[in-house]
Amino acid sequence: MHGTFIYLFSLLFVAGSFFAQSDKKTNLEVLEQDVTAEFEKLFYYPDVNRELQFVCYVTQKSKDKNEKRFVENILKKSAEKNKLKLSISGGDNFASDDSVYNKLQIEIIKIRTSYPALVKNRFLGEKTIKREVTSEFDVNISTNSSKRILVFEKVSTTYKDEIPYDDYGQYQSDEYLFTQSTPPDISWFETIIFPAAAVLVSAVVTILFFTIRSK
Repeated sequence: MHGTFIYLFSLLFVAGSFFAQSDKKTNLEVLEQDVTAEFEKLFYYPDVNRELQFVCYVTQKSKDKNEKRFVENILKKSAEKNKLKLSISGGDNFASDDSVYNKLQIEIIKIRTSYPALVKNRFLGEKTIKREVTSEFDVNISTNSSKRILVFEKVSTTYKDEIPYDDYGQYQSDEYLFTQSTPPDISWFETIIFPAAAVLVSAVVTILFFTIRSK
């Protein structure tokens, strides 16, 4: 009975650990959540007429075209969710020159993931790293008719938490470089010298074993 109780407790502990880990969002999910929340606030500034169409111009400082695609997808989803008329400059349903619309300009300053430090670093044991997912944008909303600036904001997001060192790759997306980064190094002793020493010791023990048996 006592053994059964310990076994069940162990199962519950392992299951709890699994669900706690799987509950964490990927780097892309974090960015989508945080950036969407900040952008949606802009649509509800007092001077912004939400009955007008929003025409969006997205530019970027980096050469990563996926940054622009990421932001444009967020804008489209936000507009659909909030029942707003929106088009992307150069895309479909672009506003005609003689129509009145809200001109939404977004410059991508940065979208970045980093793992700045180890949090837990137990020798040959549990290791976790600090995760930081950040973004920064310059946003300008004006009416194309009067050229009056309705919104001029620096929008930024910062998300920090702790994730397992060995599983950091599972939080990244192959498609988006800004969800990727390199974790801090583990000591050479643990990653190179100790494993090499363990292999050497194992080899020596094996040789001695067969040498003794042969005698």
